[in-house]
Amino acid sequence: MKKVYLLLLALGSATLSFGQKMEYSVHLNSGLSRFGGESAGSTTSMVINDTWGSSPMVINPYGSRYNLALGASLQAQYVASNGFLLGTQAGYEQLRTRAKIDRAHGYWSHSSSMNHPADGEAVIIADYINLQPYIGWRVKQSPVDLDLTLGTDIAFNQQMKERSEATLEDGTEFKIRRDRSESITDFRPRLGVTGYHGHFGLSLSYAHGIKNYKANMDGANMKLYTRTFRLGLLYRL
Repeated sequence: MKKVYLLLLALGSATLSFGQKMEYSVHLNSGLSRFGGESAGSTTSMVINDTWGSSPMVINPYGSRYNLALGASLQAQYVASNGFLLGTQAGYEQLRTRAKIDRAHGYWSHSSSMNHPADGEAVIIADYINLQPYIGWRVKQSPVDLDLTLGTDIAFNQQMKERSEATLEDGTEFKIRRDRSESITDFRPRLGVTGYHGHFGLSLSYAHGIKNYKANMDGANMKLYTRTFRLGLLYRL
C-alpha cells in the first residue's frame, strides 16, 4: 500500500503547487471478466477415474466465457482549469472466469467407455490489489461532469482458486476445490468514461490485459490474458 500513499501524496502536492481542483471519490464496481488468448477455452473436459483412486482434474480450467467481477476502490484526481485530468485508483477486486464442462474422460462405474457426457462448469477466481494511474479529459462540465480517461491496471494477484463442478449422466457429481500457485503482476490498459451529477456518479470501463499468464510454461507457446468490463457506482466526496 506504500505505492498508493505515494501516488496520493503526489496528486495532493500538484494541487498545492498549481492551485487547481482535487477530487476524491469512493467506487463500488461490478462487471464481467474472462480470459482471452489462444489458451483460453469456451469448453473443456474433466478427467476422472474410479479404478486408481486419483482425484478428478479439469484439462483446461481457464475459461473464455464471461463471469462476475466485483471490486471497490478509492480514487483521487487532479482537475486542471482546462479540463486535463491526472489521477489514480487503488482498490481490491475479484475476477472470475468460466468454461463449460461437457465431457468426462476415464473409467467410471461399470461403463466400458472412456468418454462420458457431462454437464458442469470450470471457474477460476482471482483476487487482486489493483492500482490504476491514468490521464484524461473532462469533456463536459455542469450540471453533469463527464470524464474520459486512459490508464492501466497494475494488478497484484493475491490468490487464485479453481472451483469446478460436473455431473455425469448417472447423476454422479464431481467437485474440485483447488488453490492454484500462479502469482503474477497483471498489466491491463484501461479505457473509461465517468459521469458525475453532484456527489453521485456512474463509471464504465474496459481493461485489456497484456500480461501472458502462461509465459513461463516451458516447451509451449501458450497465451492467456485477462479481459474485464466494469460498471461502477461512485460517491464524490
